[in-house]
Amino acid sequence: MIAVLIMLWTVGLVLLVFDPHKPAARWLAGLVFCGGSGALSAVIGDNIMPYGASHGYSPVALLWLDRARMAASLVQYYGLPFTFAMFASRYNPVPLPDFLRKALPYAVLAPVAFMMLTIRPVHPIPFRAVVFWAVPVVALGAYLMLSRREALYLLRRNHRYTTAAIVPAVLFCSVMNYLLPALGITEMWRYNTGAIALAFALFVIAIFKYGFLDMQFLITRKMLDISLRAVTSGTAVLNHAIKNDVGKMKLFSAKITAYAKDTNQPELLEDIRVIEAAAVHIQEMIARVKDQTQELALRTEQLDLSHVLRELSRQVSLGLPASIDSRWELQSPLPVLADRAQLLEAVSNLVNNAVEAMPSGGELLVRAYQTPKWAVIEVRDTGSGISPAELKRVLEPFYTTKGASNRNFGLGLSYCYHVMKLHRGNLHLESKPGKGTVATIHFPRREEKHGTNSVAGGRG
Repeated sequence: MIAVLIMLWTVGLVLLVFDPHKPAARWLAGLVFCGGSGALSAVIGDNIMPYGASHGYSPVALLWLDRARMAASLVQYYGLPFTFAMFASRYNPVPLPDFLRKALPYAVLAPVAFMMLTIRPVHPIPFRAVVFWAVPVVALGAYLMLSRREALYLLRRNHRYTTAAIVPAVLFCSVMNYLLPALGITEMWRYNTGAIALAFALFVIAIFKYGFLDMQFLITRKMLDISLRAVTSGTAVLNHAIKNDVGKMKLFSAKITAYAKDTNQPELLEDIRVIEAAAVHIQEMIARVKDQTQELALRTEQLDLSHVLRELSRQVSLGLPASIDSRWELQSPLPVLADRAQLLEAVSNLVNNAVEAMPSGGELLVRAYQTPKWAVIEVRDTGSGISPAELKRVLEPFYTTKGASNRNFGLGLSYCYHVMKLHRGNLHLESKPGKGTVATIHFPRREEKHGTNSVAGGRG
């Protein structure tokens, strides 16, 4: 049980450290802490108290250890169904009036309060009474989790791993902790270890590879944020230093040019022109990098995504090669709160990437639709695709799969990512080499006044 205690409380700490402001993460942390309390109760009863008795602990110390064991047991038996139901209600929110949503925790706990006041003794747990509260509450939580639906592939996969790690373990533990003891079969909770170990393994795999309760997104976002902040500050310093040195190059080039003219040295004049052209080129390049890494400011307004994308489709069609067949499937109306200019620029980047991925022609599909939670834009192409190794890095600043060029800095997707972050949405890429790429951006449908915010980002 020591291993179970360590596993559960480690998960709880990870949840609180990485996403402390998310209600679902806090309730899930509460759930695993309650489960860990059961393991703590077993550790106290099976290990600490026998050790204390054999090493001459005083009766008072043993009494307090026993009380701690009972308290941990109560936290586990009554806390686990409650926190699971609260987590599920946040993970898959049910539309309720505000007063009912606020009253929900009290309604779930009311039977517990009644049992604590009327049934004696409180410990050992009166399983035949508790089972009629715990099992329906756990079943409700499981139903809420399993009934959640996601339209986006990335969120569906994340949901599957989150559900697989939580629901089977909670249901198994509920059978062992409540149902079987109510039937007179005791000590079955000791078999929870296997289910918890499996759930912990799924959690570890998911959080690093597939995402668990959006936590992989959080880790990725933090890494990208640090990278973009470093890029922004670095290019600002670089721009300042190069601008000063280019100014010196121009000043002395002008003096040397005058000298070459006065002394009739045409070869020296040609050399100076090369230096002056290089200085202008350096200035233009650093100006572009600065422009693509400057602070972004959102100026949000109520928009219909379908109208914005129709405008973009007219612009795209003018320069589209004849070898590319484009389709725009736009659901209307599609209201969002967004920055029109930044939105157009972000989608333009994705469309341009799709077109550039099909130099020999192909199909471009742009879709816009809404789900219960999101307004979604998909940009699909049938181009060369991106390898799995490259796909992991394409959001990094200055990383590009297109090769080096004067016009390509590898900042377009970083820019798209930060635009979506400011809109409290997300950007997701799916790709298979030889089969094309799907870029998906989604905005929260809830209308929030973001005001004018800034974040370090790229501009493509």
